Amino acid sequence: MFEVPDFYDPNSPRDLRVHRVTEDPKGASAVYPDRPSFLADGRRFIVQTSTGPAICDLDAGAALYPVFTEDAPRSILCSPDGRYGYFTASGQEDSGSLTVSRVDLETRHIEVVFHAEDRLPGADLPAKDFRMSTVSVDNRRVAGMVTIGDGQSADSQRCVVMLDLDSGQANRVVANHDFNNPHLQYCRSTDPEASHDLLIQMNHGAYLDERTGQFIGLGPPADKGVDVHAVRDDGSNWRDLPFGRDGLESCIGHQIWRGQDRSVVTVTLQNLDTSYGWAEGSAQEAIAGWPVPADKDSPHLGRLHPGARRVDLSQGFTRPRFCHLACDAAGLRFAFDTFPIFDGERAGMQLIVGSAADLESPLRFTYLLNTQVTFNKSKGYHAHPILSPDGSILLFNSNLTGIPQVYLVTGFEW
Repeated sequence: MFEVPDFYDPNSPRDLRVHRVTEDPKGASAVYPDRPSFLADGRRFIVQTSTGPAICDLDAGAALYPVFTEDAPRSILCSPDGRYGYFTASGQEDSGSLTVSRVDLETRHIEVVFHAEDRLPGADLPAKDFRMSTVSVDNRRVAGMVTIGDGQSADSQRCVVMLDLDSGQANRVVANHDFNNPHLQYCRSTDPEASHDLLIQMNHGAYLDERTGQFIGLGPPADKGVDVHAVRDDGSNWRDLPFGRDGLESCIGHQIWRGQDRSVVTVTLQNLDTSYGWAEGSAQEAIAGWPVPADKDSPHLGRLHPGARRVDLSQGFTRPRFCHLACDAAGLRFAFDTFPIFDGERAGMQLIVGSAADLESPLRFTYLLNTQVTFNKSKGYHAHPILSPDGSILLFNSNLTGIPQVYLVTGFEW
């Protein structure tokens, strides 16, 4: 590891330390924050390198060990317990089949856990079109998406599909045109019933721009924007989250299960801000909420839903500009990046951590550093902070050197 003092500034905690843990000439990145990445010991984690996924071992000086020695898939899904990496066979589009395999991250043993020829049994959808997104906490199911139709026209849909690894059967969970960027996430609670819950993002107003031919993933404020739902992976027990849909706010599209709890945390946008977060004086709040039973075919109400329960985690924070977020296993410690902020010396996404005494209290925040990552062409990279399960380690991305690499932060207090 190489210490990088360029990230320190007068507002950083005195004992803060930042080290670069990758040195890939073609660039490397951490796993997206809403997906698991740490192995069970909390000292090893998955990073994505230019040659495929690798395990970074902090107890071996941040040495990187490729997950695969040959025929490497470009990426894997780490299981919530850190035991397995799941992947699909390359070239499945050509063969018409689907093969889901997993590699034991300790032994590197690979086994096939699901296979279908032509059609998904039980779901009657093209096997080759399945795109895996998330793994259940008990390693018995994976869920992903299949596009029905062209994915753009009004009558096309995107279907959430669950693959049961025990039975070899697939199940259509729920379908809708606006599931174009669903960020599917299995609940990480080990409670048997909770382990079937899926978190799904719904981009209301998504449409095909006939002038440009581009698919617009976020509708205008008149469509009340993005909201979030929970559903059981058999298609039952549809629930709304108390975010957005009130004419005042929508979700930014970044949300997570709150550790191993059954509540959810998101970042909200103000609907009058048509810039998607850039308007001067706008706020992007961190909000926690609990799923509320609802009829999926009825209007979504957000916090206006009877029985809605939520907590403004950023209450009292001056000018909240949060963007991506992650939390520890207990759901009480959080890491955020922000929209790029000019701090008087340099512009970039700032890293901020926050902690709470319980699930009902706002967070107490601590500023860490400026990642010097912006959204412009030269530094158009997202910091995507990740916390270790115990909250002692924070990972983020930066292309400070001109090439994206993964950095590790320690020495901050809660």
